[in-house]
Amino acid sequence: MSNRLLGGLAVVFTVVVLAPATRAGQEETYTPPRTEWGDPDLRGHWLPGAYQPMETPTGDSWRPPEGANRGQGAAFSRFFEPDPETARPERVRTPMVVDPPDGKIPLQSWAAEQRGQIMSNQDKLEHLDPRVKCLPSALPRANLPVGYNTYQFLQIPGHVVILYEWNHLYRYIPLDGRPHVDPEIRLGMGDSRGHWEGNTLVVDVTNFTDNTWVVGHGAPPEGAPASALTTGHGVFHSTALHVVERFTLTHTDTIHYEATIEDPNVFTRPWKVEYDAFKRAPANHILYEYACHEGNGRNISLMTGTDIDTAAR
Repeated sequence: MSNRLLGGLAVVFTVVVLAPATRAGQEETYTPPRTEWGDPDLRGHWLPGAYQPMETPTGDSWRPPEGANRGQGAAFSRFFEPDPETARPERVRTPMVVDPPDGKIPLQSWAAEQRGQIMSNQDKLEHLDPRVKCLPSALPRANLPVGYNTYQFLQIPGHVVILYEWNHLYRYIPLDGRPHVDPEIRLGMGDSRGHWEGNTLVVDVTNFTDNTWVVGHGAPPEGAPASALTTGHGVFHSTALHVVERFTLTHTDTIHYEATIEDPNVFTRPWKVEYDAFKRAPANHILYEYACHEGNGRNISLMTGTDIDTAAR
């Protein structure tokens, strides 16, 4: 092997090894811009971040019964690949689940079995992905990177508002310390209350309904059975779901996102996802009209033999 080639490999190796540490240092020292009233400025339009697997894959250890529907015909079952120029390789290759350390969602045994039933019966209305039924995506699912969702952050003193292109969802986040709404009130996107911890927006979310999934990239994928694990599909929850989110502007064009998920009725312990969820959109970006029920109702009816209006509920 020539000295020139060896030298080139050494340079490449040095760049690869040092790059993550350099990025980490940049994140720790980055000073975000401020609003006119002094809060970190998250305002603007944002695109979804680079795609990452949800969980550590386990080969084909999870497999639906032979001949079972694996999401065929479900809308949006193909995912956008990472942008090679903006993706962060050290994170793209790792699962979003960072705690537990094994990268697995800590489902109780009965819930893991139920997840398998859900993913084996995506042709049955009672198990159909809530997003395919045009229900709210809930949290943290609404912030997962999919190619047909973008976001707008708005801020006024004492409040943050997040608008989602997905189903025209929105979140109104007071920052004034007010309590959550009455526990009897249940909301598809939950009830959000926020505060600032340094440069990080911390949002506490409760009061969820129980007819959404916690995570899942888009709709159930076609093909490989193990992909349901790497995309996080079929992870349901109860009304006890509690999510704590952390939004941190780590670069002028990047919002890093963390979410700690807790539901003692479904999970064995709290668990955490972490990834770069939002990247700055071009200056001319807008949120587009999103037709879900209008666009998907006929497909759901054909898949399930169910009346369109009934399937959307």
